[in-house]
Amino acid sequence: MLFKAFILALSLSLNSPVSAGPAITPPAAAALAARAAQFTGVSITPVSIKPVSIEPVTIATPTISSFSLSRTRYGPTPTCTQTIIPDKNGYVPPDTCGALYQYYPSFGAAVLFAVLFGVTLVAHVAQAVMYKKKFCWVICMGATWDFIALAARSASTREQQSTSILLIAQLFVLLAPLWVNAFCYMVLGRMINFLHPVKRVWMIAPSSLASVFVALDIISFIIQLIGGGMAGPGATPEAAKTGVHIYMGGIGMQEFFITVFVGLAIKVHLDMLAAERQGVLAGEKAKWRRLLYALYISLLAITVRIIFRLVEFSRGFGKDNPVPYHEAYFYVLECVPMLIAIGIWNVAHPGSVLQGPDSELPRSWLSRKLCCCCRGRERGRGAHQRMQTADLDEEMARLRARDPSSLHPTGQGDRTPPLYSEGSGPASRDPSPYRDGRSRDPSPSQADENYGDAPPQHDPVYPTHARQPPYGQTLHAPPRGSNA
Repeated sequence: MLFKAFILALSLSLNSPVSAGPAITPPAAAALAARAAQFTGVSITPVSIKPVSIEPVTIATPTISSFSLSRTRYGPTPTCTQTIIPDKNGYVPPDTCGALYQYYPSFGAAVLFAVLFGVTLVAHVAQAVMYKKKFCWVICMGATWDFIALAARSASTREQQSTSILLIAQLFVLLAPLWVNAFCYMVLGRMINFLHPVKRVWMIAPSSLASVFVALDIISFIIQLIGGGMAGPGATPEAAKTGVHIYMGGIGMQEFFITVFVGLAIKVHLDMLAAERQGVLAGEKAKWRRLLYALYISLLAITVRIIFRLVEFSRGFGKDNPVPYHEAYFYVLECVPMLIAIGIWNVAHPGSVLQGPDSELPRSWLSRKLCCCCRGRERGRGAHQRMQTADLDEEMARLRARDPSSLHPTGQGDRTPPLYSEGSGPASRDPSPYRDGRSRDPSPSQADENYGDAPPQHDPVYPTHARQPPYGQTLHAPPRGSNA
């Protein structure tokens, strides 16, 4: 009822103006009550609203993807936040920030191999001096680089947070085999020049063979140096990946060159066996086998090391590759083969066989064309000095060793009066124009005796018209009526 009364009052207020007049009279109230009794309510038509379906929305919880704080697939992470305190040697567990090794490196093993490479280095230097072989500085450089690499690794085991020390160790150990390769190329070239019957292999001169393979070795060296530097500690993952690929290309080229070179060495081996059956090789040259076998062993050891590096880098640094997580692989497949490749030349040193003429290589056409410093030295020398090459010196030595009587048909030897004695320059001029002390101014009878029975004009070695008077003297005219 109250609600009906409220609605009735509201309708009256809407239909009649609001006034501030007197109160409602009884008749009006009766009328209002009658009208309220007739009010039945307000009818509102119901409206149906279809339900709205809202699909559930899932908001993912913010997460940070997991990653290795110390190494990626191809190298260490460049930046990270270190939360683990390193021990006294700088070691932190693998796959954490600042971990340069995936294992705890052994200080004793690094020192041991550093000492072994140092011993081979000292031995090579002593042997190079003893045998007076200048080209042996190449193998000395290979032993030096391996010694530096292992010495730096020894220091790195005590300073495991230093990327610079580890970078030195990695670069030197990766590039040292190239020196040993170059030494093997030089040894085979000198063996061909010293021992081979024709001093050539497949029409290739020994100096050219050594120069070409050393040049190819330098190209491989540059490629590996670039790749090893890009993949060093502290590089970004992209740069490290590119550097590893470049380095693998460099050692692949190196192994290809070794394979071709071994083919040439086998050809030389077969030629030497044939020469030995013919009795050409005798004396010290009969020791050629030890040099060739040492070359095979050295190149085989380098090949084992190259295969190890190819397997290591091709599989990356993930958990599926056990090589980076075990230090034994490094010493067994890297250090031991290199120690064999260098130490075998201490046992069979080239200087013990390559002694005497032809033991050193003459300059090749490639070195004459490409070596600007050699061209500069040639331009600075006189014409008579430029003629003093190894080949000419050897030819002159053979001529001096011949019997002078074989150069003249009458058996009297060389008739040409020497202008100088064994010294050099006019100050050492021989007072006699003849080696046997004959007179400067011989009489006609003595001249006939000196010059033999053959007429002077028919002398093929020293004809009459070519005779010159001795220094400071005049030549007597032959007597009239003679055939001269």
